[in-house]
Amino acid sequence: MVKHIVLWKICEGGTQEDREAVLKEFEKKIEYLKTIIPELKPETRVALSYVGDYHLCIDGYFDDEEAVMRYINHPEHLKVRAWLDTLQYGKTTFRYEV
Repeated sequence: MVKHIVLWKICEGGTQEDREAVLKEFEKKIEYLKTIIPELKPETRVALSYVGDYHLCIDGYFDDEEAVMRYINHPEHLKVRAWLDTLQYGKTTFRYEV
């Protein structure tokens, strides 16, 4: 099992309401991806932080590293990633075996 976590800084200069709107849209997009990308487990969650340097987080489990890479390179995931890239100004990723 592989744990995959991504943290973003979003809406530079934006308000918390701006970030909440992004979270809601991101949640919709992730829920859609769960229906078409079998590697993306139902337990995958997104969250918004109200403290700290990063604002938005996705937290999920995958069967193995190959499953992570299939998800990352899936065309529909790449569309979501491109959308979020327009809103983010910092990003970090953690991935480790569990």
